[in-house]
Amino acid sequence: MLRTSLLALVEGAALLATGAAAFASDMPVKTRAPIAVYNWAGFYIGGTAGAAWAVADARLDTVNAPGVLFRPGDIPLVNDLGSSRLTASNAIFGGKIGYNWQLGSYVAGIEGDLSSFRFAKSASPRGNPFLSAPPYANGFANFETNVSSDWLATVRGRVGYARDKAYFYATAGAAFSRVSFSNTYSAQSPLGMMLDVESSSATKTKVGWAAGAGIDYALSTHWIASVEYLHVDLGSLESSGVTSSTGGGTTTATLNYSVKLTSDIVRAGIAYKF
Repeated sequence: MLRTSLLALVEGAALLATGAAAFASDMPVKTRAPIAVYNWAGFYIGGTAGAAWAVADARLDTVNAPGVLFRPGDIPLVNDLGSSRLTASNAIFGGKIGYNWQLGSYVAGIEGDLSSFRFAKSASPRGNPFLSAPPYANGFANFETNVSSDWLATVRGRVGYARDKAYFYATAGAAFSRVSFSNTYSAQSPLGMMLDVESSSATKTKVGWAAGAGIDYALSTHWIASVEYLHVDLGSLESSGVTSSTGGGTTTATLNYSVKLTSDIVRAGIAYKF
């Protein structure tokens, strides 16, 4: 009797479970809404603004001509006095244009920009570098060094990882700027005839490199904000001048300058993506 009742109870529970499963299978399934993922592919154009910390290293290499002007022991002292390190920090602003390709979460692109880059610094070292034996107590040397640049352009590749509306990237490419250098020199040296003088100048559009990293963030479907760091190295600009003497002597030397301009840039930007 008890066994019969238990068997009937088990069969009833099985029938109830089967009916519940069938009922549940007939109910509509509520699916989770897909998560929207930002599409980074396409053209964009925008503007940037920030700050640039620039350094111009002007290095002097003095070479005696056959008519020797400097005693060999004085040349290192002349080079040290005539070499200058010029620094400046300025605002930088400009425009940019670029294109991105996207494959899953990975984004690659190319970007070009043109910015103001106002570097204009001077140095006027003075002293007596003619101290090799025997020291020339009445000697002096005056240098005037000027370095300037007005604009900066870069063309860079970008590659990185996108997490929906945030895109983290590294960037590297070519940098361009027109760099100008000028110098003057006047001195009274042990072997010179009265006053030694020299001047030289050079201006050239330099091609160097730029590299850095940044973050883009999509504010909406079309508007993108960015923060970026770049290190720019424009290479070296060369300039040379030959000394002459107000006394008409034949003792001369060549003053060879090499000017290396670099900059660290931090800037923010806003762009419209088509």
